[in-house]
Amino acid sequence: MFGLRCVGVSLAFFLTQYCLLSVLVGRAWPWLARLARTRRPLSLANYLLALRLLPLAVAFASTIIFVIPSFLLLEPHTSKEEVGLDPTVLSLCCLALVAFGLRRALRAQAQSTRVVAEWLREATPFAHESFGEYPVFEIRPALPALTVAGVREPRVLVSRAAASLLEAREMRTALQHEVAHIRHRDNLKKLFFNFTAFPGMSGLESAWSDAGEFAADDAAVKTASDALDLASALIKLSRLGPITDAPELATALVEGQNAILNSRVERLLAWQQDAAVQAPERLPWFVIGAGIAFTIGLIASYSAVLERMHDVTEWLVR
Repeated sequence: MFGLRCVGVSLAFFLTQYCLLSVLVGRAWPWLARLARTRRPLSLANYLLALRLLPLAVAFASTIIFVIPSFLLLEPHTSKEEVGLDPTVLSLCCLALVAFGLRRALRAQAQSTRVVAEWLREATPFAHESFGEYPVFEIRPALPALTVAGVREPRVLVSRAAASLLEAREMRTALQHEVAHIRHRDNLKKLFFNFTAFPGMSGLESAWSDAGEFAADDAAVKTASDALDLASALIKLSRLGPITDAPELATALVEGQNAILNSRVERLLAWQQDAAVQAPERLPWFVIGAGIAFTIGLIASYSAVLERMHDVTEWLVR
């Protein structure tokens, strides 16, 4: 019974904190994103990713670091107290939420595997430039024109229509853009989004996707000529039309006719090398200092924090 109560209280606390933090992030992310609007695209994408995964990370860490130790150390092992109705219902809801997220992730993976297998029928290695460990295939369907598909073994897929439409320099920069998505592990991040699905997060995920496209553009462009080549490739491939039934775990060079495509083209046309080459962005010193101070304070007061956490779990059990 002691172990069952520990599991029930831990799951109940995790679910409660995860849901509250998810609602808070879902409401506050536009304001928080404005604080980082001057950061470079890759840094902004990482910042938005951190916001998206913050509820899961905080809820998991606090459960492991505080809830479970406080229960194991301070709860009497011989207590006859039973698990109450509230923690039982919450723990069952937590398990249901995990099962739902796992089902979504597995379904996205299965759907992507099926669609990519169809695209790869009669595919041939793309005779262009070598990108090391990243395989590039030419596929028969006109769409997707250019995309990265897969998580564990991502592949770059180029349609025959795109191969005939783009010039060599345009194709090179377009492929570099897709390889950047592989290096940034963007499809893996989409898989995490499926696993941690929560109402109100679609806007944050869309903003992350936009920042990721800008970041991949930056990774593909080294000179003003590269920027013009990539802009030309975007314009040409956008005329092929939008992708239908695109898998969730795929990242296309052109998703369709939308505002982000126009913004990307305008940004590339205005590309300046001095603005693109910047020193790596680092965390502000006061953020690092606050983190160190918080860690030291937590270590010093850990016993008191466990006592307060035990009070919370006692209230939850009742």
